Amino acid sequence: MRHRKAFLILAMLCSMMLTASCQPGSRSTDSAANQTPSQKTTAVKALDKGNIVLKDGNRWLITAYVNKNGTSSIDAFWFTVNEQTELLSTGGQKIQPENMAIGAEVEAWHTGKVAESYPAQTVAAKIVMHDDTQAVPTGMIGQTKAVQQAMQSQTKPTAAKAVKSALLDADKGVWKIELVQHEAAEQPMTIQVDARSGQIIRTPVAENDAFRIFSPIPGTKAGPAFTVEGEARVFEAAFSWTLEDGHAILAEGHERADKGAPAWGRFRFDVNYEQASQPNMMLILFIHSAKDGSVEHELIIPLKVPEDRIHYSVEANK
Repeated sequence: MRHRKAFLILAMLCSMMLTASCQPGSRSTDSAANQTPSQKTTAVKALDKGNIVLKDGNRWLITAYVNKNGTSSIDAFWFTVNEQTELLSTGGQKIQPENMAIGAEVEAWHTGKVAESYPAQTVAAKIVMHDDTQAVPTGMIGQTKAVQQAMQSQTKPTAAKAVKSALLDADKGVWKIELVQHEAAEQPMTIQVDARSGQIIRTPVAENDAFRIFSPIPGTKAGPAFTVEGEARVFEAAFSWTLEDGHAILAEGHERADKGAPAWGRFRFDVNYEQASQPNMMLILFIHSAKDGSVEHELIIPLKVPEDRIHYSVEANK
């Protein structure tokens, strides 16, 4: 009897264990350990309007110029772009990472966790690339390319840089990109980009619609030999120049840029003179009208004459 009773008790215990193991949720601990976490995360808007300024593998630095209560600053994030990051156009089409270029204007979202640093560090949930909004004539580069060129021309170390504005002067064929740096956000710098060639335009010391002069600097002593460097946007690339002291022509010549209008062509030529009748002289660049030969687009660069090259004339002292 005792053996039978013990057998019945053991059978009941086994039945209870079997029943419990079959109930819903009885293996929740084991199954939770084996579940794959959901890939969907809550995207948090980081930047409404920024630019991709640097790419380091799958880490992208995206910045935005902001002005809060009259104070300029830069919002900056290092975004890690992974397989779960949505890369989209404004129309919702998917974009490959390599097609989101440095300089592109974007909106950016992160996954909710941000490392406290500057620039901040986070994982990108979604990046939407804006279309270039400014109409660009045929043969000119777009905004993204212009911003890219301006960004890459600045090699001075900085925690972050951002685009304040980007405007195309189609008549002059020039993009004007305003950049700010984190260390001097209140002092934007303007970078000019040739809209046809994409090259950075050096800051001219004198200019008009036809000429940009990079040297000599107005008001400096020049001679008896000096070099003139600049760019011209003139018909068939041809132009003329004279060096005058107010009483006589000290030197003159005809030159050609390496490109004709509407492009800006580069030029470089040397000027030589013996002496001047007073301490001041003028280098004048100009073109002759194709219609009547009259002088057009004069650009005057005032210069000083070295003391040993001044020979005062009687007429100059009157």
